[in-house]
Amino acid sequence: MSHRRAVAILLGCTFIWGASFVLNKMVLAYTTPLLFMSLRFGCAIVLVSGVYRSTTRRDWVVGLSLGALFGLQLALFFVGLATITPGRSAFLFSVQTPLVPILVLAAHRRAPTARNVVTITAAMIGAWWLTRPAGGAVGFGIGDLATLGSGALAAGYILLASHLGPRHDPLRLLAVQFVAIAGLAALATLLFEHPRIELNLTTMTLTPFLALSSVASFGGQLTGQRLVRATEAALIFALEPVVAAGVSILAFGERFTPGQWLGGTVILAASVAAHLKRR
Repeated sequence: MSHRRAVAILLGCTFIWGASFVLNKMVLAYTTPLLFMSLRFGCAIVLVSGVYRSTTRRDWVVGLSLGALFGLQLALFFVGLATITPGRSAFLFSVQTPLVPILVLAAHRRAPTARNVVTITAAMIGAWWLTRPAGGAVGFGIGDLATLGSGALAAGYILLASHLGPRHDPLRLLAVQFVAIAGLAALATLLFEHPRIELNLTTMTLTPFLALSSVASFGGQLTGQRLVRATEAALIFALEPVVAAGVSILAFGERFTPGQWLGGTVILAASVAAHLKRR
């Protein structure tokens, strides 16, 4: 597979994820976040059930490790999305992009550059503007903080997927991760949640559909990152909030104030600036 095709796959994943913010929000209106997560990835396990016969012990060791990180990231993401709008969630989640180069430097035991510090600071200022209510007080709520935490974990996942993914078959690694995610979600549902679900057309159609999209998009990420560096992949993923905001405006009529648009724009600008090559 060529590098250009790998980039195209990651772009396709970005558009799927951007649109899924709205679909996830629709399901979360009728179910609790952790229960939805366990059901969605339980369905995903069924979809890839034929893969488990060919998995190796090494696949399970690496896949469960990646899946645990991914599962925690998704749990925070769904908890956040249950309380804030899809567009706002997507912009806040995009702080993963400027974080990736800092994690790359940390992995090589090098101090962050001045540009890294500036872009992260700009992204945080943008996040503050995005969540700042009209009255002027700082508007970070539990949903905002959970989404920022999810974005930070997503940056770590991008780095680990680039490092570990090329050594394994993407589909086998993905199948093992689904087991970890569904298992952690089921356990967290029992420990931390009063599970609730309304069985209707939305939950019964979108849950398996989103499970199928998980196979396509998360599998595509592992496949694409075999040839695309972590920092380059993170820059591609910076398009995700643009797609999510557009879909949310069309589906929910979500509206941003001028200050929120400024905050979202600053986050995206910081994401791009973090990955610009020096001359």
